[in-house]
Amino acid sequence: MRTPTNPRTLWPILVTISAIPRIAGAFFLPNAFGDAYVYIRDIGTMSTKLSRGTFALTDLYGFWLPLYQFISALINVFVRNGFYAGKIVSAIFGVGACLLIYSITLRLTASHTAAFFGFLLAALNPLHITYSASAMTDVPHAFFVLASLYFVLQRGWVFAAVFAALAGLTRVESWMFIALIPLIQFIWERRISITALLILAIPPLFWFYISRKATGNWLQCFETRQHYHDWLLAMNPTLAHFSLSSVLRDGAILIISTDIAVLIASFVAGWWVIRWLSQGFTSRGLPEDLREILGPVVFFFAFLGLLSTAYLTHQQPMIFPRYGLLLFSLGIPILAWTFLRVRQQKPQWARRVLIAVVAICIFDGSVQLVGSVGSLNQTSAQRAVADYLQAHFKTNSNARIFSDEGTVSVMSGIPEEKFLTSSDTPKDREGFLAFLKDKNVEYLVFVSKGDSTPAKLFPELKNGNQVEPFEPVMHSNSRFLRMDIWLYRVRDPSAARP
Repeated sequence: MRTPTNPRTLWPILVTISAIPRIAGAFFLPNAFGDAYVYIRDIGTMSTKLSRGTFALTDLYGFWLPLYQFISALINVFVRNGFYAGKIVSAIFGVGACLLIYSITLRLTASHTAAFFGFLLAALNPLHITYSASAMTDVPHAFFVLASLYFVLQRGWVFAAVFAALAGLTRVESWMFIALIPLIQFIWERRISITALLILAIPPLFWFYISRKATGNWLQCFETRQHYHDWLLAMNPTLAHFSLSSVLRDGAILIISTDIAVLIASFVAGWWVIRWLSQGFTSRGLPEDLREILGPVVFFFAFLGLLSTAYLTHQQPMIFPRYGLLLFSLGIPILAWTFLRVRQQKPQWARRVLIAVVAICIFDGSVQLVGSVGSLNQTSAQRAVADYLQAHFKTNSNARIFSDEGTVSVMSGIPEEKFLTSSDTPKDREGFLAFLKDKNVEYLVFVSKGDSTPAKLFPELKNGNQVEPFEPVMHSNSRFLRMDIWLYRVRDPSAARP
C-alpha cells in the first residue's frame, strides 16, 4: 500500500477516512453511555437561553466543566436539535484528533508511512468511533490534549498552553498541565514561559469564580462530586473494596482500551527516557530522538498515573472503556516512534516486532468491536424502557419512579427529583412496600443488581412474575452483553396514582 504524501490529496483523504464512520455514527449509533443524555439536556438548556438572550455566566455552572456543552449549545442555536448537535460536535473533534495523531507521529518519526498507519489505527478504532459518535467529553478532551502536545513538540509554549487550558475547561484532570508543560519546557530550555503559565492558570481560577458566583461556594462543584461519590459507594459497597475479580476486570478494560501494543511501547519509551534523565535530570545529553519523545511520554504517564491513583484510592471506583481512549491517542505516536527506534537498533528484530504489533492491534480492535456492539445492545435495552417511561409517565403529577438503573433514569428525560433509588429505602419487605406507598411510586424499574433493594426483597421479579402490588408492563433485554430490565407498575391506587 502506497502512503499518500502530497498535501493536496493527503489531507482530504485523511479527513474522509476519519469523518465517514464518525459522522455516520453520530446519526445512526446510540450514545455509548448514559451520561451523554445529561450532556444533551444541558446543551438544550444552554442553547435555549442563548437563543432567548437570557444566558448568564452562572449558567455555565454544573456537575461537569462547561466548554464542550457550551460549544455544542452554540452550534445548537442554529441546528436546533440538542441530541444531534452534541454528537456532531464530538464527531468533528474525533476527526480532528485523528489528524493530530498523524501530525504528531510524523513530527516524531519523520516517516509518512508510520504517521499514516498510526492515523489508521486511530481512525478505524471501534472504541474511538463509538465515543466520537457520542455526546460526551472524552473525545473533545482528547483533541485539546493532543493539540497541546503538538504545540509542545513545536516549542510553541503559548499555543500549547491555550489548548491545555481548553482541555482544562473540558475535564478537570487537565488542570495538571499547570505543572506539566512548564516542567517539559524547563527540562528542554531551562526556562519557563510566564505567559504560558498564566494561561494555564485560567481554567481553575475561572471555575472557582463561576462556582462562587453561582452557589456562594468556590468549591461547591467538588463538594457535589464528593457527595455523589459517597452515594455511589453507599449504593454499591463492593466498589469501596478491591476484589481479585474486580481488579482483573478493570485492569483488562484499561489494557484493552489503551491497546496492549501501545502500553508496551510507552513503557519501553518511558524506560529509555528515565534512564537518560537519571543522569543528572537534564535533556541536554539526550539523543535528539529521545529529546522529542520526552513530551509524549510525560503526557502519557501523567494521565496514566492520575487515573491509577484515583482508582487505587477509590476516587474512581470503576474503570470504563472510554478511560483508555486518551491514553490510546497519546500512545499511538509513541508506538510508532518506539518501533522505528527498535528497528534502527535491532534490525534483525524488526519483522517479528512488526508482526507482533499488527497481531496485537487486530486482537485489541476485535475485542473493542465486540465490546462496543455489546454496549450498544445494552444501551438499546435501556433506551426502550426510558422511552416507555417518557411516553407514559406524567411529570406534572405527584407520582414517582423507583429505579436503580441510572442510565434509564437519565435517558428518560424525566426530572431527576421524580426518581427514587435504594440508597434510602427500608431493607425489609413490608417497610419497602410502605416506602413505595408513602412516596407515591407509580413505576418500578427492576434490575437484578446485588445492592438493589427490590432485587434482594423480591427476587422473583427478575422473571417477570406478577407479585402484589407489582404488575409487569414491559420487558427489555439484550443477550449480548447481558442486560435484563423489567418495568413494573405499582398497582395500589394510593401508592401509584396522582
